Amino acid sequence: AVLAEALSRRGYRVQGAPDGLWVSRALRAGAFSFDLVVLDWKMPGLDGLAVLQQLQTFVQETPVILISIASDDQLRLAALNLGAFEVLRKPVNFGALAFLVERALQQKWSGERTHDE
Repeated sequence: AVLAEALSRRGYRVQGAPDGLWVSRALRAGAFSFDLVVLDWKMPGLDGLAVLQQLQTFVQETPVILISIASDDQLRLAALNLGAFEVLRKPVNFGALAFLVERALQQKWSGERTHDE
């Protein structure tokens, strides 16, 4: 909620999700229309990696930034291999997140390739 409020103050329209299952249902119902997704690795229902995998199946062009408390390089590599734009460790530096959001959106809208393509 803190990150959502901070992004809203920067002018972004933000939609929170109560858990990973909410995102999964929205994807399967075809009700998913977002320019970018910021996911927490630890979410109720489905974890961030499971949601990331579904996002890549349904809306591959949507950049995803995964946030995790873990400093596990294997988690980071797994997320990047699944198509995450980037993985940030908690506590999240809002300046770093805002920079990544802007960069991801610029790449998406300009059609540039991301680092994992």
